[in-house]
Amino acid sequence: MIKNILNNSTNRKSIPKAWCGIWIDKNGKQIKIDSTKHDFYSLTILDNVGNPFEIKSLGDRTKTTTGLVGRFTKDSYDNPVLQVEAGTDGIGPTLNLYFLALNENGQQRLARNSDKPSNIILKPDVGMGLYDDWEDDLGVPWAFPLDNYILTGYPEK
Repeated sequence: MIKNILNNSTNRKSIPKAWCGIWIDKNGKQIKIDSTKHDFYSLTILDNVGNPFEIKSLGDRTKTTTGLVGRFTKDSYDNPVLQVEAGTDGIGPTLNLYFLALNENGQQRLARNSDKPSNIILKPDVGMGLYDDWEDDLGVPWAFPLDNYILTGYPEK
């Protein structure tokens, strides 16, 4: 979980359109973020060769990591987070995405709308949901390893 090191909590409900696009981590995993109506987002999470992951949820139901709904909420430290349902709707687990930039002193802070996309990282974190504390992958093995993402491009329209 991201601790309250971000210290300048804002009441974020959306991100600038310039922050939507294709975010890639050092392993080649991709998160595509598209804005939709009413401050919701459509997210697609792909492996390092461009394939979606399969999510197994309650009742042995499966879905892929395409077109997942994301919305802004607050984490337990009152930081705004783009939360994506990564399991069963309303039950979890969730993939929590933080938009961060660096302060002048090199410490991470919440990104501001005025920050250039090239100076922002997307930091993922997993919310527990229904899964137990001792489970290593928290019910979302496809999300690991958790690495920062950088914006590299924009989805084709």
